[in-house]
This record gives sequence, structure tokens and C-alpha cells, in this order.
Amino acid sequence: MHPLIQALLSAWEWRVDVTAVLLGAGALYVTGWLRLRRRSNTRRLAQRRRLAAYVGGLATLAIALMSPIDRLGGQLFFIHMIQHKLEIMIAAPLLCLGNPFPFMLWGLPAPARRWVAGLFRRRSRFRHALSQATAPGIAWFVFIAFYMGWHDPGFYNLALYHKGVHDVQHLTFFVSAMLFWWHITNAAPHIHGRTTVWVRLIMLIAVIPAQMIAGIIIATSPELLYTYYASIPRFWGVSVLDDQTIGGMIMWTLSSEMIVWAAVFLLGGLFGREQTAAGPVTGWDDDEAMIAPGLEHRVLQRRWRQLAEARLQARNAS
Repeated sequence: MHPLIQALLSAWEWRVDVTAVLLGAGALYVTGWLRLRRRSNTRRLAQRRRLAAYVGGLATLAIALMSPIDRLGGQLFFIHMIQHKLEIMIAAPLLCLGNPFPFMLWGLPAPARRWVAGLFRRRSRFRHALSQATAPGIAWFVFIAFYMGWHDPGFYNLALYHKGVHDVQHLTFFVSAMLFWWHITNAAPHIHGRTTVWVRLIMLIAVIPAQMIAGIIIATSPELLYTYYASIPRFWGVSVLDDQTIGGMIMWTLSSEMIVWAAVFLLGGLFGREQTAAGPVTGWDDDEAMIAPGLEHRVLQRRWRQLAEARLQARNAS
């Protein structure tokens, strides 16, 4: 193996837990994608661009969590900020653009698929509770609360000193980001009805002030906020305060620019075309159709029979 390639690979921290989760999620998604791709009435749902987006999101997560970026983030604050951007501003929206729910649902064995589908029936208590707990306003608030809260110097330093807390930080960042981008991309399951483009646009734009305020405070602070970085050797020729300033500017400018681009894509229709981006395709998201393969056609045939009978009754009545 070439020495450069060997050096790059050896710098990766191949964490068993992260690798297992990423490979498991990828295998489940691809299995479901292939199953839906083979079916004529769901072929439009199983588009290659969805698969590419989802795989790209998993790859971005792998880079953020296991590449040298993770190790450098413990030495340089601005690299740590880049790591967070990879997770919440690139990986999360890519995964949501992959519209993972129907594909992961169909990647499950039939008994597990029936159980999960039962949770999302229209009159299910779980579905009702989930829709209430993850409403658009709540999703926005949770995302901002974790994003801003973890940048408090006390919590941030605690995460840097303790690996377990650091893992919790990354997990809450990512989960809250997935919840936020789930609404922005209009991905399934559609348990909140249809969130209009303008509501999603407001959710996006409302993120910018919080990011700007936090970034400006960090970038312009004359004092060291994250004292952990003063307790470790400085190998890169960047002073602790300069490192903090660069990190604050990344949070201030780069994050805001990403949100603006997302708003442009939303207005341009990338997130807003409900029938092609993440909207319903006849058959897959019906309560019965989600449960077992082959039911979609029977559901559609029953609906056609009911419609024909209604027309015949109306004709006889007249």
C-alpha cells in the first residue's frame, strides 16, 4: 500500500459503534430501496438521486465522526466547528433528502414492518403523540436549544474533557438537526399534514439570527471562552484566541450561508415539489400498503370497485 494512503487510513478512528450504525442504516435503506424499485407503482419513489443523497449523508457522517477531522477537532476549535457543520448542515439534510422512512420501512422483515406500520396508522396513539411532540415550531426550538446550549462554555468544555459527554453532544446535535430538516425537506412520514413552503422558509430564516449572535459573541470575545484548548499543546501555529475567532466566524458566516442556500433551494423547488421530492406516491404510504408486499394492488383494486359501485348506484338512482 502506498505510504500516503496508509498514513491517511491509519489516521481514521474506526469506531465499532459508529461503523455498525452507519452500515446497518445503509443496508436497511438499500434493501428497502431495491424492493420498492422493483415495484411498478413505487418505482418513481425509489429514484437514484434519493439513494445518492442518503449514501452521501452517511459518508459525510463517517468523515465527520471517524476521519482525522474528529481528532483535529480536539486540538483546534475551528476544526471542531467544521465537524459540527458537516453533521448538521450537510449530513442531516442529505439524509432527509433521501426520504429514508419508506425505504427503511420496506427494508425490514415483514413482521417488523407490520409492527412499525401499526404505529403510524392514522388513529394510532403513537402517531398522534409523535405528531404533537415534533410539530414544526417544536422542531425548530429543539434544534436551536441544543445548538445554542452546547456552545455555552461550561457545557462545551465539559464535552471536550469527557468522551461520553462529547458523544452525547454529537448525538443531540444530529438528532435535533434531523428533526429540523425532516420538516424543511418535507420527508416522510407525513404525520403533520402538509407544511407549506412559506412555513418551512420561515423556519430556515429564523435559524440565522441565533447562529449570527452566537458566532459574533465567540468571534469578538476578548477572553478565551473554551479554556480546554489552552490546556493542550498548540502544534499548528495558531494562538488560542485566533483559533476561537476563526471558529466564531465559521459559525457566523458559513452556517448562515448554508441556510441561505437551503432557502434558495426551497424556493427553487428542490425541497418543495411534494410529488417528486418527498411527497406521497400512490400505494406505499397507505396504512395497509405499508404492512406487507403485494397489498398495494389489492388496495387500489378495492378502491376502483368502490368507485364503480358508487357510480352504478348513482346511475340507478337517477
